[in-house]
Amino acid sequence: MAPVRWVLLSSRLPREPSRLRLGIWRRLRRLGALLLHDAVWVLPADAKTREAFEWLAEEISEQGGTAFVWEALSLDEPQNRELVRRFRAEADTRYAALAHSARKIWRTAGRSRRGAARMDARAALRHLKGLERALRLERRRDYFHTPGRGDAETAVASAIAGFETLRPGARSAGDEHALDHPATPAH
Repeated sequence: MAPVRWVLLSSRLPREPSRLRLGIWRRLRRLGALLLHDAVWVLPADAKTREAFEWLAEEISEQGGTAFVWEALSLDEPQNRELVRRFRAEADTRYAALAHSARKIWRTAGRSRRGAARMDARAALRHLKGLERALRLERRRDYFHTPGRGDAETAVASAIAGFETLRPGARSAGDEHALDHPATPAH
């Protein structure tokens, strides 16, 4: 494995207001940063990740906290592999959740449960479009091209394509389970 440069953010935030701590934590998670220890976060170093950490450090300082940003090169190859493994594992977990949600929406919308009304196709499509946006965010923070990405992309795209092809009268009579098996999009 080639040496990986890392950008790190170490911060100390005031206890109050707690919304500042929560806001910073959410932004770090949105970036895909890993928590190394206490308040030390890490990302692979590039211009975008350095800039993101610098902006966060500035905001932390403006709110009465302290923050330091620095770039590092691990001196230990096993540490590099472990960090990359952790980034990939977290991204795979997020991709698996997106794929699961897309498949669940697809199944739920097509089945009637004990007389309950089916999920409205428009509402299901809205939810799937939200998953599509979440997938775009995930691709931006998938720094090491995780294998689970393809499955999530396929699940979301297949479900969306399935709903977009369903128009009033598009299903044949007796085809009440047409949504159970989404068509696989051509690659």
